[in-house]
Amino acid sequence: MLKPMWESGCLYYKRGLSRQTLWLVSFAGLPYFMYGSLLVVIYLLVSALWLRSRQVGQACHQAGFSWLAAALLLSASVGLNRGDAFLQLVNFLPFFALWGVFVTQPQVVAQPFAVLEKLAWWLVMGGMPMCAIALIEYGLKLGPVVPRVKALALPEWFVSRLYEGYYLTEIRTRGMFDNPNILGGYLVIILGLGLGLLLKALSDDKPGAARRTSWLGTAIALCLAALFCSGSRNGMLVTLVLIAITLYRARHYKWVWLSSLVGLGAIVVAAANVGVGGRSLSLSLLTSDVRFQVWPLALDMIQSRPWLGWGFSGFRDYYIAGTIPGYDYLFHPHNIFLFLAVGAGIPAMLGFCLSVGTIVYRATKAYVGHDAYGPLSSQKKALLFSYLLAFSGCVLFSMLDVVLFDARLNVLTWGILAALYVLPLTLKQR
Repeated sequence: MLKPMWESGCLYYKRGLSRQTLWLVSFAGLPYFMYGSLLVVIYLLVSALWLRSRQVGQACHQAGFSWLAAALLLSASVGLNRGDAFLQLVNFLPFFALWGVFVTQPQVVAQPFAVLEKLAWWLVMGGMPMCAIALIEYGLKLGPVVPRVKALALPEWFVSRLYEGYYLTEIRTRGMFDNPNILGGYLVIILGLGLGLLLKALSDDKPGAARRTSWLGTAIALCLAALFCSGSRNGMLVTLVLIAITLYRARHYKWVWLSSLVGLGAIVVAAANVGVGGRSLSLSLLTSDVRFQVWPLALDMIQSRPWLGWGFSGFRDYYIAGTIPGYDYLFHPHNIFLFLAVGAGIPAMLGFCLSVGTIVYRATKAYVGHDAYGPLSSQKKALLFSYLLAFSGCVLFSMLDVVLFDARLNVLTWGILAALYVLPLTLKQR
Protein backbone atom coordinates (compact mmCIF):
# COMPACT_ATOMS: atom_id res chain seq x y z
CA MET A 1 0.00 0.00 0.00
CA LEU A 2 2.79 2.39 0.87
CA LYS A 3 4.57 2.26 -2.53
CA PRO A 4 1.66 3.80 -4.50
CA MET A 5 1.24 6.35 -1.71
CA TRP A 6 4.93 7.23 -1.98
CA GLU A 7 4.85 7.61 -5.76
CA SER A 8 1.63 9.62 -5.58
CA GLY A 9 3.14 11.87 -2.94
CA CYS A 10 6.21 12.61 -5.06
CA LEU A 11 4.09 13.20 -8.15
CA TYR A 12 1.64 15.64 -6.57
CA TYR A 13 3.86 17.30 -3.97
CA LYS A 14 4.19 20.62 -5.80
CA ARG A 15 0.50 20.70 -6.70
CA GLY A 16 -0.46 20.32 -3.08
CA LEU A 17 1.55 23.16 -1.56
CA SER A 18 -1.51 25.36 -1.18
CA ARG A 19 -3.43 22.46 0.38
CA GLN A 20 -0.53 21.90 2.76
CA THR A 21 -0.68 25.54 3.80
CA LEU A 22 -4.39 25.15 4.50
CA TRP A 23 -3.65 22.22 6.78
CA LEU A 24 -0.99 24.20 8.64
CA VAL A 25 -3.18 27.29 9.02
CA SER A 26 -6.18 25.25 10.18
CA PHE A 27 -4.11 23.43 12.81
CA ALA A 28 -2.38 26.53 14.15
CA GLY A 29 -5.68 28.44 14.19
CA LEU A 30 -7.70 25.81 16.06
CA PRO A 31 -7.59 27.58 19.45
CA TYR A 32 -8.41 31.01 18.01
CA PHE A 33 -10.86 30.38 15.18
CA MET A 34 -12.55 27.17 16.25
CA TYR A 35 -15.40 27.02 13.75
CA GLY A 36 -13.40 28.48 10.87
CA SER A 37 -10.52 26.05 11.39
CA LEU A 38 -12.86 23.08 11.81
CA LEU A 39 -14.70 24.03 8.62
CA VAL A 40 -11.38 24.07 6.76
CA VAL A 41 -10.48 20.69 8.27
CA ILE A 42 -13.86 19.26 7.23
CA TYR A 43 -13.40 20.62 3.70
CA LEU A 44 -9.93 19.09 3.44
CA LEU A 45 -11.21 15.82 4.89
CA VAL A 46 -14.11 15.53 2.44
CA SER A 47 -12.01 16.52 -0.57
CA ALA A 48 -9.27 14.04 0.41
CA LEU A 49 -11.81 11.23 0.80
CA TRP A 50 -13.17 12.11 -2.63
CA LEU A 51 -9.70 11.89 -4.19
CA ARG A 52 -8.22 8.88 -2.36
CA SER A 53 -10.92 7.13 -0.35
CA ARG A 54 -9.44 3.72 -1.20
CA GLN A 55 -6.02 4.62 0.21
CA VAL A 56 -7.60 6.11 3.32
CA GLY A 57 -9.70 2.99 3.85
CA GLN A 58 -6.68 0.72 3.41
CA ALA A 59 -4.66 2.72 5.94
CA CYS A 60 -7.46 2.63 8.52
CA HIS A 61 -7.98 -1.10 7.96
CA GLN A 62 -4.27 -1.82 8.26
CA ALA A 63 -4.10 0.09 11.57
CA GLY A 64 -7.18 -1.72 12.91
CA PHE A 65 -9.47 1.29 13.02
CA SER A 66 -12.04 -0.25 10.67
CA TRP A 67 -12.55 -3.17 13.05
CA LEU A 68 -12.64 -0.79 15.97
CA ALA A 69 -15.30 1.31 14.25
CA ALA A 70 -17.45 -1.80 13.83
CA ALA A 71 -17.04 -2.62 17.53
CA LEU A 72 -18.06 0.92 18.55
CA LEU A 73 -21.15 0.78 16.33
CA LEU A 74 -22.14 -2.55 17.85
CA SER A 75 -21.69 -1.16 21.35
CA ALA A 76 -23.79 1.93 20.56
CA SER A 77 -26.59 -0.29 19.25
CA VAL A 78 -27.02 -1.84 22.70
CA GLY A 79 -26.22 1.31 24.73
CA LEU A 80 -28.25 2.54 27.64
CA ASN A 81 -29.39 5.50 25.54
CA ARG A 82 -28.99 4.48 21.90
CA GLY A 83 -29.59 7.91 20.43
CA ASP A 84 -26.96 9.59 22.57
CA ALA A 85 -24.63 6.61 22.24
CA PHE A 86 -24.60 6.92 18.44
CA LEU A 87 -24.26 10.69 18.73
CA GLN A 88 -21.17 10.30 20.93
CA LEU A 89 -19.47 8.28 18.19
CA VAL A 90 -18.82 11.61 16.46
CA ASN A 91 -15.88 11.89 18.87
CA PHE A 92 -14.34 8.78 17.29
CA LEU A 93 -15.46 7.69 13.82
CA PRO A 94 -14.74 10.93 11.88
CA PHE A 95 -11.31 11.07 13.51
CA PHE A 96 -10.47 7.56 12.33
CA ALA A 97 -11.06 8.84 8.80
CA LEU A 98 -9.14 12.03 9.57
CA TRP A 99 -6.18 9.94 10.72
CA GLY A 100 -6.35 8.00 7.45
CA VAL A 101 -6.34 11.27 5.50
CA PHE A 102 -3.30 12.50 7.43
CA VAL A 103 -1.19 9.40 6.80
CA THR A 104 -2.03 9.32 3.08
CA GLN A 105 -1.61 13.03 2.39
CA PRO A 106 0.77 13.24 -0.61
CA GLN A 107 2.83 16.10 0.81
CA VAL A 108 3.38 14.27 4.10
CA VAL A 109 4.22 10.99 2.38
CA ALA A 110 6.66 12.67 -0.02
CA GLN A 111 8.58 14.76 2.53
CA PRO A 112 7.41 13.68 5.99
CA PHE A 113 10.16 15.19 8.11
CA ALA A 114 10.08 18.58 6.37
CA VAL A 115 6.29 18.90 6.50
CA LEU A 116 5.91 17.64 10.07
CA GLU A 117 8.72 19.83 11.36
CA LYS A 118 6.95 22.82 9.83
CA LEU A 119 3.69 21.72 11.45
CA ALA A 120 5.35 21.44 14.86
CA TRP A 121 6.84 24.92 14.49
CA TRP A 122 3.50 26.41 13.46
CA LEU A 123 1.82 24.84 16.49
CA VAL A 124 4.46 25.93 19.01
CA MET A 125 4.86 29.46 17.70
CA GLY A 126 1.10 29.74 17.14
CA GLY A 127 0.54 28.80 20.77
CA MET A 128 2.42 31.83 22.09
CA PRO A 129 -0.51 34.27 21.75
CA MET A 130 -2.74 31.74 23.52
CA CYS A 131 -0.28 31.61 26.42
CA ALA A 132 -0.15 35.41 26.54
CA ILE A 133 -3.96 35.54 26.64
CA ALA A 134 -3.96 33.07 29.55
CA LEU A 135 -1.47 35.22 31.47
CA ILE A 136 -3.49 38.38 30.90
CA GLU A 137 -6.69 36.61 31.95
CA TYR A 138 -4.99 35.41 35.12
CA GLY A 139 -3.92 38.96 35.94
CA LEU A 140 -7.45 40.25 35.41
CA LYS A 141 -8.79 37.65 37.85
CA LEU A 142 -6.54 38.63 40.73
CA GLY A 143 -8.52 39.91 43.73
CA PRO A 144 -7.47 43.59 43.75
CA VAL A 145 -7.96 43.88 39.98
CA VAL A 146 -11.49 42.45 39.75
CA PRO A 147 -13.44 45.51 41.03
CA ARG A 148 -11.49 47.84 38.77
CA VAL A 149 -12.18 45.72 35.70
CA LYS A 150 -15.89 45.46 36.50
CA ALA A 151 -16.06 49.23 36.91
CA LEU A 152 -14.85 49.77 33.34
CA ALA A 153 -17.28 50.25 30.46
CA LEU A 154 -16.61 46.81 29.01
CA PRO A 155 -19.06 44.66 27.02
CA GLU A 156 -21.25 42.59 29.30
CA TRP A 157 -20.47 39.37 27.43
CA PHE A 158 -16.74 39.93 28.00
CA VAL A 159 -17.09 40.51 31.75
CA SER A 160 -19.51 37.59 32.07
CA ARG A 161 -17.15 35.19 30.30
CA LEU A 162 -14.13 36.45 32.21
CA TYR A 163 -15.64 35.97 35.66
CA GLU A 164 -18.10 33.16 35.03
CA GLY A 165 -17.68 30.53 37.73
CA TYR A 166 -14.99 32.67 39.30
CA TYR A 167 -13.95 32.09 42.92
CA LEU A 168 -11.28 34.00 44.80
CA THR A 169 -9.85 30.73 46.10
CA GLU A 170 -9.53 29.23 42.60
CA ILE A 171 -8.19 31.62 40.00
CA ARG A 172 -8.13 29.64 36.78
CA THR A 173 -7.72 30.74 33.19
CA ARG A 174 -9.20 29.02 30.16
CA GLY A 175 -7.93 31.18 27.30
CA MET A 176 -9.95 30.62 24.15
CA PHE A 177 -11.28 27.28 25.41
CA ASP A 178 -14.43 26.56 27.40
CA ASN A 179 -12.70 24.89 30.32
CA PRO A 180 -9.34 25.33 32.08
CA ASN A 181 -8.69 21.59 31.87
CA ILE A 182 -9.03 21.68 28.09
CA LEU A 183 -6.55 24.56 28.01
CA GLY A 184 -4.23 22.42 30.13
CA GLY A 185 -4.57 19.51 27.70
CA TYR A 186 -3.78 21.77 24.75
CA LEU A 187 -0.73 23.31 26.46
CA VAL A 188 0.68 19.89 27.39
CA ILE A 189 0.72 18.97 23.70
CA ILE A 190 2.38 22.25 22.72
CA LEU A 191 4.93 21.84 25.50
CA GLY A 192 5.89 18.36 24.28
CA LEU A 193 6.40 19.60 20.73
CA GLY A 194 8.35 22.63 21.96
CA LEU A 195 10.71 20.60 24.13
CA GLY A 196 11.48 18.25 21.24
CA LEU A 197 12.09 21.13 18.83
CA LEU A 198 14.38 22.73 21.40
CA LEU A 199 16.55 19.61 21.48
CA LYS A 200 16.60 19.63 17.69
CA ALA A 201 17.70 23.26 17.63
CA LEU A 202 20.43 22.55 20.18
CA SER A 203 21.94 19.86 17.95
CA ASP A 204 21.67 22.03 14.83
CA ASP A 205 24.81 23.84 13.67
CA LYS A 206 23.16 25.66 10.76
CA PRO A 207 22.97 29.49 10.65
CA GLY A 208 20.11 30.85 12.74
CA ALA A 209 20.11 27.94 15.20
CA ALA A 210 20.74 30.27 18.15
CA ARG A 211 17.81 32.46 17.18
CA ARG A 212 15.52 29.45 16.84
CA THR A 213 16.66 28.25 20.25
CA SER A 214 15.78 31.62 21.79
CA TRP A 215 12.30 31.61 20.25
CA LEU A 216 11.66 28.07 21.44
CA GLY A 217 12.90 28.90 24.95
CA THR A 218 10.50 31.84 25.08
CA ALA A 219 7.59 29.73 23.82
CA ILE A 220 8.29 27.01 26.40
CA ALA A 221 8.53 29.54 29.24
CA LEU A 222 5.19 31.09 28.22
CA CYS A 223 3.64 27.63 28.00
CA LEU A 224 4.79 26.73 31.51
CA ALA A 225 3.43 29.99 32.90
CA ALA A 226 0.09 29.48 31.15
CA LEU A 227 -0.14 25.91 32.46
CA PHE A 228 0.32 27.25 35.97
CA CYS A 229 -2.40 29.85 35.40
CA SER A 230 -4.82 27.21 34.10
CA GLY A 231 -4.88 25.65 37.56
CA SER A 232 -4.68 22.19 35.99
CA ARG A 233 -2.95 20.08 38.59
CA ASN A 234 -3.13 17.19 36.19
CA GLY A 235 -1.40 19.32 33.56
CA MET A 236 1.36 20.30 35.98
CA LEU A 237 2.00 16.66 36.91
CA VAL A 238 2.30 15.77 33.23
CA THR A 239 4.57 18.78 32.72
CA LEU A 240 6.98 17.53 35.37
CA VAL A 241 7.14 14.13 33.67
CA LEU A 242 7.76 15.64 30.21
CA ILE A 243 10.48 17.93 31.51
CA ALA A 244 12.14 15.05 33.38
CA ILE A 245 12.23 12.98 30.17
CA THR A 246 13.61 15.93 28.23
CA LEU A 247 16.28 16.62 30.84
CA TYR A 248 17.47 13.03 30.59
CA ARG A 249 17.59 13.37 26.81
CA ALA A 250 19.49 16.68 27.11
CA ARG A 251 21.83 15.55 29.88
CA HIS A 252 24.87 16.65 27.83
CA TYR A 253 23.74 20.29 27.77
CA LYS A 254 24.60 21.69 31.20
CA TRP A 255 22.96 25.10 30.65
CA VAL A 256 19.71 23.38 29.70
CA TRP A 257 19.88 21.42 32.94
CA LEU A 258 20.53 24.53 35.01
CA SER A 259 17.84 26.68 33.39
CA SER A 260 15.32 23.84 33.59
CA LEU A 261 16.06 23.21 37.24
CA VAL A 262 15.64 26.91 37.98
CA GLY A 263 12.31 26.92 36.14
CA LEU A 264 11.11 23.80 37.93
CA GLY A 265 12.19 25.26 41.24
CA ALA A 266 10.16 28.41 40.56
CA ILE A 267 7.09 26.33 39.70
CA VAL A 268 7.44 24.19 42.83
CA VAL A 269 7.88 27.23 45.08
CA ALA A 270 4.89 28.99 43.51
CA ALA A 271 2.75 25.87 43.83
CA ALA A 272 3.75 25.37 47.45
CA ASN A 273 2.88 28.96 48.36
CA VAL A 274 -0.20 29.80 46.28
CA GLY A 275 -1.16 26.44 44.78
CA VAL A 276 -1.58 25.83 41.07
CA GLY A 277 -3.45 28.74 39.56
CA GLY A 278 -4.73 29.61 43.00
CA ARG A 279 -5.75 26.01 43.76
CA SER A 280 -4.16 24.73 46.94
CA LEU A 281 -2.05 21.59 47.07
CA SER A 282 -2.22 19.27 50.07
CA LEU A 283 -2.14 15.61 51.00
CA SER A 284 -5.90 15.70 51.44
CA LEU A 285 -6.18 15.65 47.65
CA LEU A 286 -5.33 11.95 47.78
CA THR A 287 -8.52 11.25 49.71
CA SER A 288 -10.90 14.04 48.71
CA ASP A 289 -10.37 14.09 44.94
CA VAL A 290 -13.57 13.17 43.13
CA ARG A 291 -11.71 10.72 40.90
CA PHE A 292 -11.27 8.29 43.80
CA GLN A 293 -15.04 8.16 44.11
CA VAL A 294 -15.75 8.07 40.39
CA TRP A 295 -13.39 5.25 39.48
CA PRO A 296 -15.06 2.60 41.71
CA LEU A 297 -18.41 3.54 40.14
CA ALA A 298 -16.91 3.08 36.67
CA LEU A 299 -15.44 -0.30 37.65
CA ASP A 300 -18.85 -1.45 38.89
CA MET A 301 -20.38 -0.46 35.54
CA ILE A 302 -17.67 -2.35 33.65
CA GLN A 303 -18.29 -5.43 35.77
CA SER A 304 -22.01 -5.27 34.95
CA ARG A 305 -21.45 -4.99 31.17
CA PRO A 306 -17.90 -6.08 30.38
CA TRP A 307 -18.35 -7.06 26.70
CA LEU A 308 -20.28 -4.30 24.92
CA GLY A 309 -20.45 -1.56 27.54
CA TRP A 310 -23.15 1.01 28.16
CA GLY A 311 -22.57 3.34 25.21
CA PHE A 312 -20.46 6.47 25.47
CA SER A 313 -23.30 8.38 27.08
CA GLY A 314 -23.95 5.53 29.50
CA PHE A 315 -21.89 6.87 32.38
CA ARG A 316 -23.74 10.18 32.35
CA ASP A 317 -27.14 8.47 32.09
CA TYR A 318 -26.33 5.84 34.72
CA TYR A 319 -25.09 8.34 37.30
CA ILE A 320 -27.70 9.38 39.88
CA ALA A 321 -27.50 13.01 41.01
CA GLY A 322 -25.94 13.34 44.46
CA THR A 323 -24.35 9.87 44.51
CA ILE A 324 -21.09 11.74 44.99
CA PRO A 325 -21.76 14.74 47.26
CA GLY A 326 -21.61 18.04 45.43
CA TYR A 327 -21.95 16.55 41.93
CA ASP A 328 -25.35 16.53 40.28
CA TYR A 329 -23.84 15.56 36.92
CA LEU A 330 -20.83 13.50 35.89
CA PHE A 331 -20.13 13.09 32.19
CA HIS A 332 -17.16 10.69 32.24
CA PRO A 333 -15.01 8.72 34.72
CA HIS A 334 -11.93 10.98 34.40
CA ASN A 335 -9.80 8.25 32.84
CA ILE A 336 -9.64 7.44 29.14
CA PHE A 337 -9.30 3.67 29.65
CA LEU A 338 -12.22 3.49 32.06
CA PHE A 339 -14.19 5.74 29.70
CA LEU A 340 -13.58 3.37 26.79
CA ALA A 341 -14.34 0.26 28.83
CA VAL A 342 -17.55 1.71 30.28
CA GLY A 343 -18.72 3.02 26.93
CA ALA A 344 -17.71 0.25 24.53
CA GLY A 345 -16.68 -2.72 26.66
CA ILE A 346 -13.35 -4.28 27.56
CA PRO A 347 -12.66 -5.89 24.13
CA ALA A 348 -13.12 -2.57 22.31
CA MET A 349 -10.94 -0.78 24.89
CA LEU A 350 -8.19 -3.36 24.42
CA GLY A 351 -8.55 -3.10 20.64
CA PHE A 352 -8.19 0.67 20.84
CA CYS A 353 -5.08 0.32 22.99
CA LEU A 354 -3.65 -2.27 20.59
CA SER A 355 -4.18 -0.12 17.49
CA VAL A 356 -2.78 3.05 19.03
CA GLY A 357 -0.11 1.21 21.01
CA THR A 358 1.24 -0.52 17.91
CA ILE A 359 1.75 2.84 16.20
CA VAL A 360 3.49 4.30 19.24
CA TYR A 361 5.61 1.16 19.68
CA ARG A 362 6.90 1.29 16.11
CA ALA A 363 7.71 4.98 16.44
CA THR A 364 9.54 4.35 19.72
CA LYS A 365 11.40 1.44 18.16
CA ALA A 366 12.58 3.65 15.32
CA TYR A 367 13.58 6.37 17.77
CA VAL A 368 15.77 4.16 19.96
CA GLY A 369 17.58 2.89 16.86
CA HIS A 370 16.33 -0.66 16.57
CA ASP A 371 14.74 -0.14 13.15
CA ALA A 372 15.93 -2.72 10.59
CA TYR A 373 16.27 0.01 7.96
CA GLY A 374 18.93 1.90 9.87
CA PRO A 375 19.09 4.50 12.63
CA LEU A 376 17.68 7.98 12.31
CA SER A 377 19.93 11.00 12.07
CA SER A 378 20.13 13.19 15.18
CA GLN A 379 17.90 15.83 13.56
CA LYS A 380 15.23 13.36 12.50
CA LYS A 381 15.43 11.62 15.86
CA ALA A 382 14.82 14.92 17.65
CA LEU A 383 11.73 15.60 15.52
CA LEU A 384 10.36 12.12 16.18
CA PHE A 385 11.09 12.68 19.88
CA SER A 386 8.99 15.87 19.86
CA TYR A 387 5.93 14.01 18.54
CA LEU A 388 6.51 11.09 20.92
CA LEU A 389 6.73 13.54 23.81
CA ALA A 390 3.58 15.39 22.73
CA PHE A 391 1.59 12.15 22.42
CA SER A 392 2.94 10.93 25.76
CA GLY A 393 1.57 14.14 27.24
CA CYS A 394 -1.83 13.36 25.70
CA VAL A 395 -1.88 9.86 27.19
CA LEU A 396 -0.67 10.93 30.62
CA PHE A 397 -3.19 13.77 30.75
CA SER A 398 -5.96 11.33 29.76
CA MET A 399 -5.13 9.12 32.72
CA LEU A 400 -6.82 11.70 34.98
CA ASP A 401 -9.18 13.49 32.61
CA VAL A 402 -10.97 13.03 29.28
CA VAL A 403 -10.82 16.00 26.92
CA LEU A 404 -11.65 14.36 23.60
CA PHE A 405 -15.05 16.07 23.70
CA ASP A 406 -13.30 19.20 22.45
CA ALA A 407 -12.96 18.75 18.69
CA ARG A 408 -9.88 20.98 18.53
CA LEU A 409 -7.87 18.77 20.87
CA ASN A 410 -9.20 15.69 19.12
CA VAL A 411 -7.98 16.94 15.73
CA LEU A 412 -4.59 17.78 17.20
CA THR A 413 -4.19 14.44 18.98
CA TRP A 414 -5.06 12.38 15.91
CA GLY A 415 -2.71 14.51 13.83
CA ILE A 416 0.14 13.72 16.23
CA LEU A 417 -0.71 10.02 16.13
CA ALA A 418 -0.64 10.19 12.32
CA ALA A 419 2.83 11.75 12.48
CA LEU A 420 4.03 8.86 14.67
CA TYR A 421 2.71 6.45 12.03
CA VAL A 422 4.22 8.22 9.03
CA LEU A 423 7.71 9.14 10.27
CA PRO A 424 9.03 5.59 10.91
CA LEU A 425 7.12 4.07 7.99
CA THR A 426 8.43 6.43 5.34
CA LEU A 427 11.95 5.90 6.65
CA LYS A 428 11.82 2.50 4.97
CA GLN A 429 11.48 4.16 1.58
CA ARG A 430 14.82 5.97 1.88
